[in-house]
Amino acid sequence: MQPFARHTCPLCGQPNGCAPAAAGSFEVDCWCRQVSVSPQALAQVPEALKGKACLCRACAVADVSAEQGSEPAE
Repeated sequence: MQPFARHTCPLCGQPNGCAPAAAGSFEVDCWCRQVSVSPQALAQVPEALKGKACLCRACAVADVSAEQGSEPAE
């Protein structure tokens, strides 16, 4: 099995830095193995891209619930 060659984050469209996608092999180490990915971020991945596209580091570790709860002051 080979990783999908998708190099952009499905949430923000920025480069995802996925080493396996770049190398075409799961044998290389990736940043995502060193962080806890936010369940809220995973829930936002479009259904068609679940299991097929990697998040970028910023989206993977973002606290989406905190961002949604903060309203700008008027």
